[in-house]
Amino acid sequence: MKSIRALSFVACAAIYLGPAVGPALAVSLTEKAIDGVQVYHYSWTDSKGRPRSVSLKKEGAGNSGHGGYAVRATYQYLDGGAWKTKIVKSGSAGEGFGYFVSHERERLFSDGKRGTIAQKIFHIDDSPLGRGFAVTADKFTPGSQLRFIRFSLAYPRYGTIAANGIDPETGDDKPRLGTSPALFAKYSLPVRIYWYFQDGADYPRIRTQVSLSNLPGPDRVSFDVRGPYGKLDFDGGANAIEQVRWGDSYHFASTTTPLTRNSKWTWNSVNSSNRYLSLRAKGFEMGLVSLGGSRLNDGYADGRGQTSSTYFNGNGCSFQSQLIPCDYEWPYQASQYELPYDNRNGTTTSEKMAWGSSPYLGTSLTSTYDGRASHPFDGFPANKTISYDICLVLGTTIDGGRTRAVARDAKLGTASCARTTPLQGV
Repeated sequence: MKSIRALSFVACAAIYLGPAVGPALAVSLTEKAIDGVQVYHYSWTDSKGRPRSVSLKKEGAGNSGHGGYAVRATYQYLDGGAWKTKIVKSGSAGEGFGYFVSHERERLFSDGKRGTIAQKIFHIDDSPLGRGFAVTADKFTPGSQLRFIRFSLAYPRYGTIAANGIDPETGDDKPRLGTSPALFAKYSLPVRIYWYFQDGADYPRIRTQVSLSNLPGPDRVSFDVRGPYGKLDFDGGANAIEQVRWGDSYHFASTTTPLTRNSKWTWNSVNSSNRYLSLRAKGFEMGLVSLGGSRLNDGYADGRGQTSSTYFNGNGCSFQSQLIPCDYEWPYQASQYELPYDNRNGTTTSEKMAWGSSPYLGTSLTSTYDGRASHPFDGFPANKTISYDICLVLGTTIDGGRTRAVARDAKLGTASCARTTPLQGV
């Protein structure tokens, strides 16, 4: 894995808005310009009857670059008994949050070297940012209290022309791939990104669907998914990230503040709730929560199920100068590539965040190994569509983590995120 360029957000000062208001009756969509950018502006009231909004950049309409992602979000929070509004917006043209990114899996070639097909064979980026591709938008109103919008794009993935095998013990190509460009092809994968907004729900739901319909079959491509992807200045200023938390099969938490490459951590408490990722800074939190079951799975990690005291005998990552898990071991992309490499005690203000998965999507593997156990896997579904739902959490932090609480509640069936609709297959 490697660092990917992303966006920058600037959060504005909070203001007092007076006493609480009653719940609204509908999700509202207004098409207008905000900060000089033409957007689809969705607004609704949350479970406390307070207003929230997300503004999604339009494709074209005089905008530079491409659209299909958030450039502004607002929500309210209590501060000393007064309701205040947090305004979060993109810092410059072309930036935003919620677009698609994917990495090709590193392959094993006949010359004994490893690399992605895009880089080694065609000498191009194997993980282009989804916000660099044109999108089309379709708006839906299944009911006044629920609205959603779909952004569609074509995303490139390189792979073999003929199916190639995988060694189930090592996860490497078997046989090894040749090095002639004639053995490979560039495939176009249709990607659809849905944003759901519901009156009475606290957070929007983002559904990502990747179609494999343009592939002749499995075992040509092999990739992960990183959408929704981006940065959001959720704390309202240039504050150092204080903590990272995530939950896969185990709960992870950095336990020394602020977050550095020398931070202590635990990753050994079994997680029986939904998967999640969160960052905390200055009393605020941003997080992503997986909704519903999926077989995307997580990548391999030596640190999973351990603590900083037991990980490589307490010496930290064997391949990097850091106590925290090796960058490639993090199941979800966050601050690991943003922390300085020349200072183990250096901090970062970068709030990059992205979902993650096993890098074997597109293959016929029926299970993957995460360093602790094997898990059922479906990298090439029968309907040729990889689909997963993520809840975007924004708010003040709480003891134990707001995002972790949302993940727990989602497992119990408590709906704090927007629901889907029978029209979800459109």
